[in-house]
Amino acid sequence: MSAAETQAPSSAPQTRRAPAITGRAIAVGLASITGVVFLIHWAELVLGGARGHTAMANTSIPVGAFTALIVILVFNGALGRIRRRWQLNESELILIYTMTAVSTGLASSGAIHFMVPALAAPYYFASDENKWEGLFHQYIPEWIGPTNLRLLERFFDGGDTVPVGIWLGPSVVWCLFIFLYALCSLSIAALVRRQWVESERLTFPTVYVPLNITAADGSFWRNRLAWIGIAIPFLIGTLNTLNLNFPTIPKLEVRNIDVSSTFKDPPWNAMGGLQLSLYPFVIGIAFLLSSEVTFSAWFFFLATKAERVMGAIFGLSDWGTGALTKFPFEEHQGAGAFIAISAIALWIGRKQLGHTFAVALGLAEAKPEWHVGPRWAVWCVLASFAGMMIFCRAAGMSFIMPALLLVLSLVYLVAATRIRAETGNAWLFGPRIDPQTILVTSLGSRNIGPKDLTIMAYLSNFASFDMRCVSMPHQLDAYKMAEVRNIPRGGLTGALTAALAFGIPVAFWGALAVWHNVGALAKGNTWRTLMGKSVFDRLQGYLQAPQPPDLLGLVFVGVGALITAVLFILRTQFVAWPLHPVGYAIAGTQSMRSQWFPFLIAWTVKTVILRYGGPRMYRQALPFFFGLVVGDFLNGGFYTLIACFISKMNVYPVNW
Repeated sequence: MSAAETQAPSSAPQTRRAPAITGRAIAVGLASITGVVFLIHWAELVLGGARGHTAMANTSIPVGAFTALIVILVFNGALGRIRRRWQLNESELILIYTMTAVSTGLASSGAIHFMVPALAAPYYFASDENKWEGLFHQYIPEWIGPTNLRLLERFFDGGDTVPVGIWLGPSVVWCLFIFLYALCSLSIAALVRRQWVESERLTFPTVYVPLNITAADGSFWRNRLAWIGIAIPFLIGTLNTLNLNFPTIPKLEVRNIDVSSTFKDPPWNAMGGLQLSLYPFVIGIAFLLSSEVTFSAWFFFLATKAERVMGAIFGLSDWGTGALTKFPFEEHQGAGAFIAISAIALWIGRKQLGHTFAVALGLAEAKPEWHVGPRWAVWCVLASFAGMMIFCRAAGMSFIMPALLLVLSLVYLVAATRIRAETGNAWLFGPRIDPQTILVTSLGSRNIGPKDLTIMAYLSNFASFDMRCVSMPHQLDAYKMAEVRNIPRGGLTGALTAALAFGIPVAFWGALAVWHNVGALAKGNTWRTLMGKSVFDRLQGYLQAPQPPDLLGLVFVGVGALITAVLFILRTQFVAWPLHPVGYAIAGTQSMRSQWFPFLIAWTVKTVILRYGGPRMYRQALPFFFGLVVGDFLNGGFYTLIACFISKMNVYPVNW
């Protein structure tokens, strides 16, 4: 079934335009951002791993933004009963949701939660044993982060307020850098929007739940199947949360069921860990995908396991130089696949993109037979990229290294966004051969200057395989939902830009306030704090043991790109070809270890429904699968929010 056929009736474009870009919607959106940012900080920095929490920002539909939307819907319904005209319309609700989703993810892991500890790490963790002071302190600009060790101790120990003096300068430069990066991705999203949304009509599975629960007709909330779908994950989560607080209550184990022990003898044990997990929200989203995508996702994951077994049979398991550069080179193949997917996506839209750039730069005149994309987006891409380059040069980097790093990061980001648009990938992990790793290993750390390597450590979070909280996938979702709800794209772009400009500093200073209160290494979540230290541990390795270029790994990056290109060609030439290249691209990523089984379940159920009930039964079943998503996230958001106010309450996480 095609992407268009997976759409619920209430997600069809409206013929009338309800006003969306209103002052009250913007105001509620900014208030929602503030509330969700502090929910993210308290849940993830205070509750953390010790008491459990549902991650508020790292899934394809961010739980924090979704929880805020549910709360707003409840109050909106009450307002409607008092006075109809006070009620927010469905377009305003979507604007509020997209503003919140686009901006608040940057507050979490992979962004603020990793980056701020990295600013404090190089001086606090320096010791005689690691010799950081002599290794790289001389390459750190004074303005890039705080250096006062006595005041930094407050950050790690807690029990104090934020010393504004040492954080004001770094907060300005880093909030500006994050904003430029997010603005660059927003501009790229605007440029590819027409090709992906209108021409190719990609699935965008993560837009349908927000669209359906905010629909003016309220049909979702009156559907019995929807409530059954909501009840199942909500009751499972409630039972397991009760178990964490009252151990005499039984737990229903539905995740991380290890079956790899069944394969403990050679060569089967070479496949590594194999777990079964039932994530209801993943099943619900996967049900919306085309059958070829769901099939490809679990098929290629199991194919990577088969590769390992075949490697053991033929004595190839130890082929390579160790670590990630080892047969079957899954991470290198994944890196090649990500690069190829981005290249293919841009190649498909090359004529329209090329013409837009040419017209914007005054190199050609607009032709009536060609669609000209938003010219502002061209200038924003160029200006934001130039701004990031100026930052890197001011920090002491050479010209070529930051240019390569930023381009590779954006290439991976485009690929990740494309994959999200086609798979609804619950956790957006890329291959561990990420932009920074592929750059360092391809050139060899011994061929990169220590000053470049040092500043690259600070930029690690912008060039990481962990893309769960990046903004661009939500930006494309926003443009897709704007098409459905007839929200003016110009107004939407302005609202999203305002949300980023407001949300980033709120997230930065909010995190500082929490860390200085509880202590980043005292009562806070130490894993996130030590992620900031880890980039300098890696830098220490690069400087103390410089490595030559990893040519073997680079070969398998090329193999991954070639396989992806072949899969794309076969898919375009043969209508019945069952394998989709995005399934191959994510097969070896961390997310598929948890998602492969839910994808298999969704593919099986959808195949059976379409075969024996046809498209009509499939459409009738949609509310149930929407309900699985709503119930799972409603459970996670509700109990995590409650735990923020009840000390010692433990929470069963629904998404990790």
